[in-house]
Amino acid sequence: MRVALVGIDGTGKTTVLRRIRERNGVAVVHAIRNHDDPQSPFADLSRALADASAAADALGRVQLKVAVLYLQLSLYGPAERQAMDSSPILLTDRHPLIDPLVYLPLFGRVERDDEPGGDVEAWWGKQDPRAARWVHDWLYQCSGGTDPWSLGTELLRLGTRTRQEMHDELSRRLCITMPEAVLLLDLPVAEALRRTRERMRASELHETAAFLSATRQRYDAALDWLREARPDVALRRIACSHRSVDEVAEQVCGAFEILDA
Repeated sequence: MRVALVGIDGTGKTTVLRRIRERNGVAVVHAIRNHDDPQSPFADLSRALADASAAADALGRVQLKVAVLYLQLSLYGPAERQAMDSSPILLTDRHPLIDPLVYLPLFGRVERDDEPGGDVEAWWGKQDPRAARWVHDWLYQCSGGTDPWSLGTELLRLGTRTRQEMHDELSRRLCITMPEAVLLLDLPVAEALRRTRERMRASELHETAAFLSATRQRYDAALDWLREARPDVALRRIACSHRSVDEVAEQVCGAFEILDA
């Protein structure tokens, strides 16, 4: 059984899944930060992609941010298949067929110049040379080209299409299917923003109150669509406000145990 945890930044998805894995031994896949799994064979590439994402944040160019997001999500399929070989239950931190329904349309609304100027070259230059070679090779493998700007522009256009069209295209490109269940970790925006600002890293391009509010609304809309389009996918909402990691982990475990019964 495959269960995806989704929700806005700051809800504690990664921390909760780490706690569940430590206690229950279930398989966990991180859709964006694959290297958060210490056993991942893709950890080095995932770290290189995380650095490339940080470089896109530093430049503030949404095309580069979205291109890297796609490259990160492209690691999910191989990681999922490997994880399912070792455990009957797979929990995922985000999911490549759900989160893009939220983020692609929102990133498409960010004010942007359609010409890269020197920013693509600057983006490569901000990365460690060895890691940049990994990113370059993965970009070619995933897109058939080496221009991240074109890939980002193409994905932003995909974000203007219907949810069904986005879902179908990403499913085809990434060779993955929808999980059997989706758990939405729900947290008020003010609390989520406080948590994200307490992290020991630079802020990401999208970590603002307005963007998190819009994201929260679009998660609701995406799950409403999913409820209609895919009634076979079980949906649950878990409130996280003023709850400890252990308390949320118990709620998540209780949900997937019921679903798996």
